[in-house]
Parts: sequence; structure tokens; C-alpha cells
Amino acid sequence: RAAAAASPLLPARLFDAIAAVAASRAADFNEQELSNLARAFATAGHEAPELLDAIARAARQRLSEFTPQGLATVSWAFAKSAHLAWRGAVPPASAQGGRAQGGDAPSAGPPPLRAALCAELLVEGRAAALNPAELAITLWAFATAGHTGGEPYRCLGEALMPRLFPPRGLEGQAISNAAWALATARHENPRLFSALAQAAAANIDRLGALDLSNLAWAFAWSSQVPVAEHPAFYSRLGPASLVRLSDFDGGSLSNLAWALAVASPSPDVLDAVAAAALSERLAEVHGSTALNVGQLCQVHQYHLWLEERGDVAEALPEALREQARDSFLGMAQLAPSSRMQRLVARELRAVGGVRSVEEEVVVAQGYTVDLLVQHADFGPLAVEVDGPHHFLSEGSRRPTGATQLKRRQLRSSGLRLVSLPYWELNELQAQPRRGRDDLRVCSASTSSPCGPSPGHWHGATSGQWSRLLERAVRDDQRVESADDP
Repeated sequence: RAAAAASPLLPARLFDAIAAVAASRAADFNEQELSNLARAFATAGHEAPELLDAIARAARQRLSEFTPQGLATVSWAFAKSAHLAWRGAVPPASAQGGRAQGGDAPSAGPPPLRAALCAELLVEGRAAALNPAELAITLWAFATAGHTGGEPYRCLGEALMPRLFPPRGLEGQAISNAAWALATARHENPRLFSALAQAAAANIDRLGALDLSNLAWAFAWSSQVPVAEHPAFYSRLGPASLVRLSDFDGGSLSNLAWALAVASPSPDVLDAVAAAALSERLAEVHGSTALNVGQLCQVHQYHLWLEERGDVAEALPEALREQARDSFLGMAQLAPSSRMQRLVARELRAVGGVRSVEEEVVVAQGYTVDLLVQHADFGPLAVEVDGPHHFLSEGSRRPTGATQLKRRQLRSSGLRLVSLPYWELNELQAQPRRGRDDLRVCSASTSSPCGPSPGHWHGATSGQWSRLLERAVRDDQRVESADDP
């Protein structure tokens, strides 16, 4: 307990000595002592892989004895340490530092400690026993590890929803942590995200720059907090960010700019004064610390958003605009075309009325369109072949914020955009035709590669493809009509 309380003050040699002794005696510690040890070393940022290995082995044998606080503490400590026993063999992009360490053998599924903790949280009453802050930090811990699947996000989210508001509701950074975790995990629960947006609006004056950025990104990426349904949050986001603008660093600032671009081109989300201040701060941050490639790509989409709004006065400096566009184009060129996209291009070339099909076409805004189809009746069509990763989760038909932003900004440039989603491509059926490729699209969770399966060939007639294209064009026309005031 003393180590946990004073961990930042203890010398590294003392931590090493404690780790060496404790690792050999981990099996003798009770659950409180195990969680205290893990927390102390995580708080201090002191690497002790052998000790964490021992704690992981001991803890997972008796997780049923841990208090709710102990479960949350162990989850947080192992996630914070980025230890192999928690994050698995390959650290996700969002993991917080730490080099590869020893621990449980890598496997296709989650490591044993994380899998055991997930199972323990599913025991009736266990997730509900965590307090709001513990629920938020446990969600964060699983999402930081790149944990996929509906659980434990479903049970933790259900436990969290009725306790988001006073008295003793979720506050400040905990709201941001929960929203970020659920969005990172691609968890689909509009009611929960709506409740988080209400809680965030009520707490927005107590949120720091990083919290505001993470909330804006989470709501934008998950596409479950529409502006029209949550004016209280979005009307306060701009002013609250403006007050703290000097506290934003490059990452949090570019995330905020991108999230605003996703939310809506309406000035209600960010007025002209705030947009000008945000543009000025982006240029200032880039001049002093240099934004990385990913951040510059977000800035480019933010600039396109300013053009959508007609905010010429709030435009970014020319040098930053050009660098952001170059980064955006460079990233697009690194992305290979998918096998599904190539198959669709081949099929569309045989459709009546289609004069030509170009693949991977870069348009004026810098976006790469999957296919540019010249059609006798419809004219030029920007065709997006939308596989599972364009949608929030496996089986979901809700586009991610990134997909929605690309669609909207392409349409705003005057392109007629049509989307061919994977489930409609999967439904195309025809009589078996020897030598045809399998047009079925693998789901995100399929373990085998998406490829031809002998004896299960599926194709589609030219007429079926023509009807699919016509339907997609009609859908685009409905979207344009809905967007036209």
C-alpha cells in the first residue's frame, strides 16, 4: 500500500527490488495486494514484466474474489503498462507506450488475463457493482488493448447508462474516457451515446481540452450523436473549445477540427469567429511543433469543410493547406485497392449503358474514388465499393463518421456518388458459372481470406448489376433532395 501511495517518489532501484521479491511470492498475495502492486508499478511507469506476469497468473485464478474496485484497478494497471498479458501480441495504435514484454503466449484471441476479466464481468451482478468511474476506466482499459466484440462493452454500457447523471453520476474526464472507449471499440448503442452526449453537455464547462477533443472525435466517429438531436452539446462545444484553445496540442486540435467537419457544415456547430480562431491555432501549432501526416490529413478535411460552409475568411494559410493536401494525397496512394473493388469493376464493365470504368481515380478535393463510371443515362458516377470496415461494426449498416464525411464532401463538390455496400453485393445471386470469382464479401470477423470457394461459385447477371446501380443512383438522388434546403 505504501508503494501504491508513494510510487512516484520511490527510486527505481527500490522498485526493482520490490519487483524481484514480489514476483516470487505473487501466489501468496490476496486480491487487494495484487491489485495494489499492479497499480503502484503502473502509476510510477516502472517496467516490471516478470512481476506483471506473476500478477496476471495469480489474478486470473481467483478473479471471483476481487472486489469491483479491484477488477477495475487491475484492468487499468495492465492497460496503462501496455503489458503483453493485457494488450496481446500486437499493440494497437491507441495503446499508451511500452515495449513488447513477456507474459502469456500470444494467441488469436485476447490474452488469458483479459479474457478471464471479460468473463468475470459477465457474471450476473459483477458489472453492475462497479461505480460509474470504475465502469468508465474499465471500458477504457479494454478499448486501449484493442479488444473487439460486443462484450464486455455491452454489459458495462448497460450498467453505466442509468448512472450517468446526478446524484453520483459520471463526471468530467470519465465521460470522455467512456465515450472514447465505446467509439474506439466500434460499439453500436445509440441510446447510450445519446445519454453520454447529454451528460457531456451538462459537464462541458468542467472538461479540459483533451476531454473535449476525445468527446468530439468519439461522437463523430461513431456517427451516433447527430447534431439535430443534440443541439445542447454541439452548441456548447465550440464556445467551450474556444476558451481552452491555447491548451490544445496538435493531436487534440486536429481531432477536434476533423470531428467538427464530420458533424455538420452548419454554422450552428461552429460560428465564423470560432472557425477563424481554430484555423489560426492550427497554423500556430503546426508552425511550432509540426503536425504529423495523420493530423495533416484531418486538417485537409477540415479545410474542405470550411469550403463547404463558404468560410473564405476563416481559411487556413496557403502553405498549411498545400502541405495538408499533399499528405492527404500521399496517404491515399498508399492504400491498395481491394479485391472486391476489382471484381465489381470487372462486372460493371459488362453492364448495359456503362461506357467506361476507371479504378482509383483522384478527384479535385484529393479524395480517391473507388470507381469512376461513365454511364449513358446517368453521366459520370463516383462509385464507392463499401466493405465492412466502412461501417461501425460487424453486421452494422451504420456508416462510420469517416465514411459519412467522405460521402458528403464528394457530393458537395458536385459529384454524383453511389454506394455499393457489401451486404447488397453479397445478396447478388445467379446460376453457377464455371470460372467466375466468388463475389461474396467476407465479414470483418472472417478468419479465412475472402476468395473463391470451389463448389460455391456465385455470380450475377448483367441485369442484376444494372438494377443494383440504378437503385444506388436513386438513393443518391434522395440524399441530395434531403440535403437541399
